[in-house]
Order: sequence, then structure tokens, then C-alpha cells
Amino acid sequence: MNKDNIISLIEGFTIELNPKVRHKLKSIPLDKKNNVYITYLPDASENDILETVDFVSQNNLTPITHLPARTMKDLEHVNSFLSQIRERTDSKKILVIGGGGDQFGEVRSSFEILEAGLLGQQGFENIGIAGHPEGSPDITQETINEFLLKKFELSQSQNLNLELVTQFFFDAGPFIKWCTNLVKKNINLPVRVGFPGPASFKTLLNFGMMSGVGNSLNFLKKNSTKVTDLLTKTSNDEMLSQLADYSLEESPLEAFHCFPFGGFEKTCHWLNEIQSGEFTIENQKIKLHKKIF
Repeated sequence: MNKDNIISLIEGFTIELNPKVRHKLKSIPLDKKNNVYITYLPDASENDILETVDFVSQNNLTPITHLPARTMKDLEHVNSFLSQIRERTDSKKILVIGGGGDQFGEVRSSFEILEAGLLGQQGFENIGIAGHPEGSPDITQETINEFLLKKFELSQSQNLNLELVTQFFFDAGPFIKWCTNLVKKNINLPVRVGFPGPASFKTLLNFGMMSGVGNSLNFLKKNSTKVTDLLTKTSNDEMLSQLADYSLEESPLEAFHCFPFGGFEKTCHWLNEIQSGEFTIENQKIKLHKKIF
């Protein structure tokens, strides 16, 4: 376990903020270099999303709004939503996803939004797309592979600046294999790895079951017998170290994104401490200089 490698991976991290959590916050304890993704879940109101964009901007941070294709009525609605985001921030970053739940309107996929060219017209130049290292419970693997290739080819023909932002997982092995396959297929896109922040084992298991993260969930279940306290918040230091080492190899892994399952503010503080090197490594575990969880 190498401290410098871990700091290098965490540097410039991003974190996810649910608009429901935003109502409980007075501020966001992050550096300006750390951007905030704003989730747009099927049950969320668009007004809530836009108010959260305002909140993040007012904290002098860069919001990266989720744009879920299947939640949009049509491309006119997409353009209207983008315009309202643009009124609130000069952020050039956005994350375009298929989205969970049932299809609400006419837009069937994130590819349709990318192909329409609306993002560039509204000044969004850095575009995140979803990466599924362990597949998705909502989409077949064949469809995932087909659309990823189509998005990559579109990025080449239209000069789009795309980044793969992955779902979280609990075992580095399948993720590294997925990255290796990207390289073999010549899909040359940078990867921002999705990492589960410190949380109780029970919480991680619940989120894993809701998201259907495949082999990683089996890995988590198999290791449940090693956990003495299901409610104690812990971080997956071993996986973090493996990812940090892998990021320094010739690989597509370039950046780090965190899912704050153990609480947004505390996860921010945890990430800040690691980013600034305020920790030691003892018995292959990360020990922060000050207690967060």
C-alpha cells in the first residue's frame, strides 16, 4: 500500500450530492478543485435539481448535473433543462445517463441526446457518460456494449470530450478487467472510477442490492463473515490501494468519484484528509490524523 499513489488517485476527486441531502446542508466543505455531481433520480423534481445547482454554485463550486434521458419528455425538454442549468452556472461539465425507472417521454437513450448536439450548443464541453464495469440490471450487456461503441465513434466524428464515470463496486478485479477490455477494443476514453465511500457494511450491502452490482455484490456477501460489527463505518482501503496502483499503470483510469453512502459532509471531510495527505498507513489500513467516522 503506497501513500503517494493513493493521494495521486484521490487528487481532484468528485463527489455525488442528492438534492434531498442538500436541504440538510448549510455549506459544502470542499476545495474549488473538487466538483460536485448532482443526482437526478426518477422520483426527483426538476425544480429540486435546479435549486441544488444554485446551492453548489453559491458555494463557489462547480456543479455537474445528471441528465437522465428517460426522464426527459423530448429533446425540447432537454434543451429547456440545459438552458435553466446554464442560467445558474457557467459549468461546462455534465453527466448524460440513461436514467433509472420507466421511460417518461420520447427520449429513449443518452445517445440520442449526444447525437442531437444540444450539449455543445448550450456550452457543455466536458461530457460524462455512464460506465458499467459489472453490467446493469436494467440493460443487457449486449446493449451496453453496442451503445458504448456508438458513443465512442460519435465522440470521434463530432470531436466530443467524453469521460466514462462508472458505477460503484466492491471488488477491483472486474473493474480492471473491464478497463483492459476497453483498451483491447480501442475505446480510448478516460475513466473516472466510482468508489463507495466509508459506510457501514449493512449500508453498503443494501446499496449494492438496490443497484445490482453483480460480482462485487457476491464478493461483499462472501466477506460478510469477516465483519464483526455490521454498523461500524469502514472504508475499503484494500480496493482503494489496488485502484491507486492500477491508475499509475498504462490504463484508462484517470480520476476518482465518490458515492457518499456514509453521509455527504463526513465523506467530504474523509476525502479532504486523504487528498491532503493527512493520514498514515498502519497494518495495510488508512489511518487519518483526525477522526471523521
